[in-house]
Order: sequence, then structure tokens, then C-alpha cells
Amino acid sequence: MGMEPVGIAGIVAGTAASAADWARSRKLSAATLGRMGVKSATVFFPDLNRKSPAIVFHYRQGWKARSFPEKSFVSGGGFKSEFWNINNVLSASIDDVYITEGEADACALVESGIPHTKVLSVPTGARLPGHTSTPRGYGYALDALAEGLSKAKRFVWCGDSDQAGKTLQSDLCRILGPARFWVVNWPDGCKDANDMLMTDGPQDLRDLVDNGALPIAVKGLYRLSELATPPPLTVWDPGFPAWNSKIMLADRTLSVVTGHPGHGKTILMGQVWYQIVNAHDLVACVASFETRAKPHIRRQLRTLYSGKLERDMTWDEEKDADQWIDDHYLFVVHPEETPSLEWLLDKAEVAVIRHGAKVFQIDPWNRLESNRTRDETETEYILRCLRTMHVFAHDMNCHVQVIAHPSKMDSTRRGTPPSLEDISGSKHWDNVVDQGFVVHRPELFDDGVRKTEAVLYHRKARFEELGYPCKFDLRYDLMTGAYVSL
Repeated sequence: MGMEPVGIAGIVAGTAASAADWARSRKLSAATLGRMGVKSATVFFPDLNRKSPAIVFHYRQGWKARSFPEKSFVSGGGFKSEFWNINNVLSASIDDVYITEGEADACALVESGIPHTKVLSVPTGARLPGHTSTPRGYGYALDALAEGLSKAKRFVWCGDSDQAGKTLQSDLCRILGPARFWVVNWPDGCKDANDMLMTDGPQDLRDLVDNGALPIAVKGLYRLSELATPPPLTVWDPGFPAWNSKIMLADRTLSVVTGHPGHGKTILMGQVWYQIVNAHDLVACVASFETRAKPHIRRQLRTLYSGKLERDMTWDEEKDADQWIDDHYLFVVHPEETPSLEWLLDKAEVAVIRHGAKVFQIDPWNRLESNRTRDETETEYILRCLRTMHVFAHDMNCHVQVIAHPSKMDSTRRGTPPSLEDISGSKHWDNVVDQGFVVHRPELFDDGVRKTEAVLYHRKARFEELGYPCKFDLRYDLMTGAYVSL
């Protein structure tokens, strides 16, 4: 350093007279600079490769200097990075603390009437561009919190309005905590506190800082008035009059259907979706791995559309039914029959965006290839998959339905209907879905005669628009190839 910093008088007279010009240009009084311990000196600046008049800001360890009229910075005297003026703030009763991006801006706040025991400046700028993990270079903030700054009731960020200032704001908010973090937004034409002091004066600066600071917006926490009103669910009647709004289906929801193998869950839900698709002129996308689109699903849809068993249809009736199926159904088929959920959802997204599909059905779940990671339990994997499908249903504005087999039951429970928790893999099949169904046939045969009675259990309905838990008796009519409600 070219010379020892002189007292505050040196800023307004003598060899440091140019320092007084800088202070006046910033509208900072000698009283404010004195209160903040600001001094003047002649300092060597490596960037300038010469000595220059400077304003010197003292820290508890070392100092920083700012040259003028050219702008350059240098530090020395064993400088340690810390909040500037932290000693004054920690020595007082800590309530509101105002933090600026530069020492001159901190002085501007004091000039406007903010007590000097409430003002801090960061010692350095924002983190390196592109660094997105836990912020580095903010040890001074952590140290200050440990020393007692954590007692503050509110931190008011008065940083610059440029991109670097926004980055610094974001980092300090994470470190100091969003619950107590408030932000001052400068008026047009001002990028910081000193700018506003020079253009608008101390009173307007004080009014803005006192009354215009806003709490930082916290993503995920809102007042009722701040929440957007979501569109209502588009509710579809499944087509069985006896159900009479006790069971409904809707877009933006996730449902699961289970039942013992051979109990008719695929056939029943195939009919339910046909009735919805036909009544509302929708498009459905089906990923079926145990029931082939040709001939099995085609046979059911032909029968439902024409009202005749396939064997009784004429060629023209088959052609008419097949055209309707082409207009309303898409089928997902993996070339190697080893699809993953990610692969299926990629195809479902195309079906939704390109073809307007409103229903996506996976039948059955256990035929999908697992993408479970090495450190993931089966329960964690199922939860991740269900959340992914739930988000897809909501974002794509469609209904996603999964048909899933229950795990093997012991002999005492084989004749009883399973619950959603019995689905192989995880109890999350009950926790996460919006709607859950169980299809159960009390008897398959009676003295060698095929029994066609079934029961549909509506186990779960998250929203009242979807109905409520109930059950309905059904019978499969062999003459029409359709279920009827008893």
C-alpha cells in the first residue's frame, strides 16, 4: 500500500481531495463515511499497474480499496473474506439486516437513514457461471451465521438488479434461508442502492427499502388467492346405468385394476372403455401383452360395436366395425415384447399429442421390463413408476389405467377378492392411485358348468367426482358377449 489510510478529514481536504469528489458524486456525506470507517489513501493497483487515489474499506482482517476515477479493486493486509461491517451488526441487537452487493451501496443505505448497525455488504461477487450445485465461496456467510447472524428476524437483500446480482441473491437465499429472505426491487434506471440515492435522493431510497421490500417467492407455498384454478375433471360415465354416478372415470387421473387371473378384469375394463370411447367420441391407446389386438381385442370391439357375436357378423358389418376401431383405438406393440415403462410412455405421448388419445391402458403391469436401479427396493421402484404415470396423466390431460395381477395368495384366500394392497410389489398401488378396482368371480364352475357371475369392487376414489367405494354384481352374457349389471 502506498501510504497508510488517513482519517475521514483526508477525504475532504489535503492530498486526498479527489476522494471528496468521488464521495460527492456518490452523494455520500463525510458523516456517513466516518460512521462506516471509510478512509482514503494512495494504493498500488495491479490491474492499473500504478498507484491511484483510493477509497479504503476496512475489514476485521485486512482491507479492500477501490480506485478512482478509474474503477479497480485490490485487497491487502491479510484480507479475510467476510461480510463488510459485520462487527457493527453483531455488536447490536439483531433484527432486520440489510445486505448489499458493495460497500458503497451499504454506505448509501446508511446515508438514507438505515442504522449502520443493520447494514452489511458481501465481500465478493456471485459464484462462477455454470456452477449449479451447492454454492461455493460463501464461507463468510456460514461463518457469520455461526457467530450470531442467525438470530436475525429478516434479511433484506438490496443487491444489484443485473444477472450476477440475481445469481448472488439466489445463492444467499439458499444459505440464509428463504423463510426470512426479502428482496428490494429497484425502479427502472437504477441497478443498486447507490444509483437510487443519486437519482431519487435519500428519502425515496429509505421509503423503498422500508416499505417496498417483498418476501422472496417460495415455490410450492401459496395463499389460496395465488393458486391458479385448475380446469374441472372431464368425467365419463362408464355406461352401466345401475352404477348411477357411484363409479365414474375422468381425465388427469391414474387408476389400477386387479383381480385373480381368469376373473375377467381385462374383458370388463375393455367393455367399460369401449362404452366411454363410443359415447364421448374419444381415442384410446392400449398396450396389451397377454390379450392380442388381433384377434382378441378386435373380436370384443367388433361384438360391442355391432351388438352381434363376431361369428354372426356379415363381412360389411366387420368392415364397418373395423373402421370404427381404426378411428378410435391405437395399439402399442414392442418389437421384442420387452417394453419398459419409459418406452411405453414415449409411445403414449405420441398417441396423445398426434392422435388426441384420452385413455392409455397398460395390461398387465408384470409384463413390463423393470428399470429398477441397483440400490432401489421394489417398493421404491413401484413408487417411482406410479408417480411417473400420475404426472404423465396430469400433464398429458389423459387417463392412465394399469391392470395388475395380485401376488400369489395362500389357499385360505384364493377364493376371496384381493385388495389393492395385494398387487405384487408394493402397497403403493393403494396409496398413490386416484382410483382402484377389483374384479372377482365368486365361482368359475358349478358341477362343470361355466359360471358367468362377477363382482366389481370400487375400492378407492380419491375425488368425489369419481364416485365412492361400492360394489356391483355383474353377469357376462354369453349370447351378446358383454357384461350386464344385475
